[in-house]
Amino acid sequence: MKTVLITGATGALGLAVIARLKDEINYNVVTTSRQAVESGFQLDVCNSEDFSAVINNTKPDLILHLAATFVNDFDMAYAINVEATRNLLDIVQKSRHNTRILLIGSAAEYGAVRPEESPICEDHALNPVSIYGLTKAWQTQLAGLYASRGVDVIVARVFNLDGEGLSERLFIGRLQKQIDEVLTGKKSVIELGALTATRDYISTNEAIDQILAIAAYGDTGRVYHVASGKPVVMRDVLMRYLEIYKLDASIVHESTALTNRVGYDVPVIYADITSTLQLMREKAVSVNA
Repeated sequence: MKTVLITGATGALGLAVIARLKDEINYNVVTTSRQAVESGFQLDVCNSEDFSAVINNTKPDLILHLAATFVNDFDMAYAINVEATRNLLDIVQKSRHNTRILLIGSAAEYGAVRPEESPICEDHALNPVSIYGLTKAWQTQLAGLYASRGVDVIVARVFNLDGEGLSERLFIGRLQKQIDEVLTGKKSVIELGALTATRDYISTNEAIDQILAIAAYGDTGRVYHVASGKPVVMRDVLMRYLEIYKLDASIVHESTALTNRVGYDVPVIYADITSTLQLMREKAVSVNA
């Protein structure tokens, strides 16, 4: 039975991954979170000594490093998204455990891309235009550095998740919160920034399928996309949610002044998922063998 260590276990993606793995008989799931949890370890990933103790005590076969922050604060983003990742990679390298590490990247790493450049391939130049994208790009570079030193590390670069419990700093999370407030009578309108951008959305369950295939079959040091590969206008995402909850579009107030983005907003970006689909086929063949 393989031991899987998951950081950021109380986040939306972490909770969904844990639920999936606990249905699998081949995994012993160990969780960590900055918040107190009923089982697992309470861990601040920025504390290298505590992080080292958890890894050395559990000796995981696989680490799914999901802990991250979206805050628009450079020092905090650097500490959590970059420095904690460097500590993790350093700890595993020094431990000499046979541990694979999967890091969660982001489409925000690509930053300013031209519409005609989509679908974006994994080797596209990184040109982040946000603190989150910048720190995630540095995380990816750390993965390449430590892979060259013999650490078994891989990056799953996630585009846009569509599921329950997402951060309000993300469009889906912000939309879901406001829909809940309308349904409970706390407010009468939904206020959103401009919805003209084209993005690549993937359901949380489908994202987990891809992440686990990447973890199992991906090549060390490589980056793989976690995405649908399909462009969708954000306004169409909104309309789908309004239809689900039987809400009228007239309650939506859309304005560029309401955006929570700072700086440049990429107009169009979606993923080439050729490499990930190949891993999915390998996983299907293995399961059916």
